[in-house]
Amino acid sequence: MNIQQRLVALLLSVLLLPATGMAAVEGHSDIRVATPWPAQNTIIAMLGYGENIVGTSAVAQRIPLFRQIYPGIERVPAIGVTTAHEINPEQVIALKAQLLIIPQNMHLSQPEILAQAGVKTLALQANSIAALRERVTLTAKALGPDAEATAQRYQRYFDHNIALIQQRLEDLPPAGRARVYHSMGSPLKTSGRPSLNQDWMDLSGAVNVAEQWFPAGKRGAAEVPLEKVVTADPEVIVAMNRRDAEIIRESAAWQSTSAVRHHRVYVNPQGLFWWCRETSEEAIQILWLAKTLYPQRFADIDMVEETHDFYQNFFGISLSAQQIAGILEP
Repeated sequence: MNIQQRLVALLLSVLLLPATGMAAVEGHSDIRVATPWPAQNTIIAMLGYGENIVGTSAVAQRIPLFRQIYPGIERVPAIGVTTAHEINPEQVIALKAQLLIIPQNMHLSQPEILAQAGVKTLALQANSIAALRERVTLTAKALGPDAEATAQRYQRYFDHNIALIQQRLEDLPPAGRARVYHSMGSPLKTSGRPSLNQDWMDLSGAVNVAEQWFPAGKRGAAEVPLEKVVTADPEVIVAMNRRDAEIIRESAAWQSTSAVRHHRVYVNPQGLFWWCRETSEEAIQILWLAKTLYPQRFADIDMVEETHDFYQNFFGISLSAQQIAGILEP
C-alpha cells in the first residue's frame, strides 16, 4: 500500500468515528491536540489541556518538571519532523488529532488530507513577545471558552508585570541600564533585533549587547565570534543552560568580561520549558530578569513566592520548595 492509499484508509477511519465522539469535539472539552512545537506544549498545558495532548515533541518530553506534572507525556507519541521542517500528515491522522498547532515555518505535506480528516491546523507566528501573546490567545480560542478565560487572566498578568517594571525603572537613564549578553544553547550563540530575546530584554530594562550584530530584519540566532562578545564587555550574562554558564565562568577567554569578573553570570530559569523561549512562562521571565539586573529596585519582589503563585494560578499546581529551587536554579 502506497502513502496515498494509507492516507485514504486513515481518513476513512477518522470519518467513521462514532457520533458521540464527534459531539465531544464540538464541545471542545475532549479535543485531541497535537503539536511538534516543544514550547507550545506548555501553552496548551497552561490553558488546561495538558491531558489532551496526543502528539508531542521529544524535547518537551525531556523537560523534568513537565514529566513530573504530566507524567503521561512520556507515553504520548512524538511527532516526527524532518530536517526540512516537514511533518508527515499520516502520523497526525493516525493519532486521531483534531487540532494541530505548528509554527509558520513548518511545512505540511498534503494539508488538504488533514483538512479532509477533520484536523484543524493552526500555523502561528513566533520569535517575538507579540507573537507569543497572540499565540496564547489564538490557541485558547481554538480550545474553548474555559481556555479563553485563562488566556485573558494570563494577558492581564503579563500587562501587570510590564507596568510594574516600567514604573520601577521609569527614572533609570539609558546609561544606567545593564548591558546583557544572552547565550542560547552554546556560549557563542545569540540573537539581536528583532527577536524574542530582544523583546524580553527590552521589557526588563536591559540593553542587549548583540542588538545590532546581525543584518537588519534578521530573525533567529547565530554563532558570533568570541572577540565580539569580549569587546562588548557585558555587565551581565544570562545563559540558557548551566553547561554554558559553567563554560563561560571557567574559560580563560571569558575572564576579562565584567560579567565574569563580578560574578554576574546567571542560568536562566527553566520550568515546564525554558522561561526565555517560546513559552507562556515568558510573563514571569521579564520579572525575574528585572529583579536580577536591578535587585534594589525590586527588593520587595520574592521570586520564590512569585514562581509558586504563577504556577498555582495558571497551571493549577502547588510546587514544592525543591521544585521551585529547581526552576530558579536549574
